[in-house]
Amino acid sequence: MPANDSHPYVPATPGDSRSPCPALNALANHGYLPRDGRNVTASQLITAIEQRYKLDAAFTQTLVYGGLAKCGHWDGLSCKLDLHDLAKHNVIEHDGSLVHDDTAPGETFAPTRVDPDLLHQLLDTSDSDFLTLHDLCQAQVTRQDASRPIGSVPAVVSKGELDLIYEVFGIVPDPKEASETATNGGKLVVPKSYLKQWLGQERLPDGWKGPVNAITLTSLVSHIHQIGGIEKEIKMPDKTDL
Repeated sequence: MPANDSHPYVPATPGDSRSPCPALNALANHGYLPRDGRNVTASQLITAIEQRYKLDAAFTQTLVYGGLAKCGHWDGLSCKLDLHDLAKHNVIEHDGSLVHDDTAPGETFAPTRVDPDLLHQLLDTSDSDFLTLHDLCQAQVTRQDASRPIGSVPAVVSKGELDLIYEVFGIVPDPKEASETATNGGKLVVPKSYLKQWLGQERLPDGWKGPVNAITLTSLVSHIHQIGGIEKEIKMPDKTDL
């Protein structure tokens, strides 16, 4: 479902609370969440995520209540979230992000602004106007090779984040591109134009109609295993050189 006139894009102002998560920042910038990003309730998060990103109820509730448990604060009898609290380093946020700098030594909070150089690095992974799943995996391997080492849990989280980019913004390619896409680790391709807006401006992309399929925990786990396999192959030395 594309954004409409009832949810116009308004960039965050200096006093607004924003996170390292472009998905939530975009929802706030379009008014699906409170635009100031403060005191966001579980019901607001669940409704916005299900409506805009087509995650199923079980998956959405797992993400929302998990995030509130780790980063939320109590307001009377209700647990709420300021988006910036998601930037607490190594709570959910982690080093090696595709488009955010690593947290500086000694800092409690990670950067929330997208690094333009890292965004360009991601987009330059492919010479075409699209990124395949293999391209996304290659970009993640390249980024994490240049970052501080991350633990096993953040490694899984990062693969899940990569999958959500793929599942939320992937489109079915033209038939002439379909065979090449299938050999590159998936059936969908992600338009670079979508990522330029979603990551670069934290807005819902023009022309985006929503995910092709409903996104479930089952699909996430399956794709995490697939991404792990692709990234393992990317990291392996070329056997022809042996």
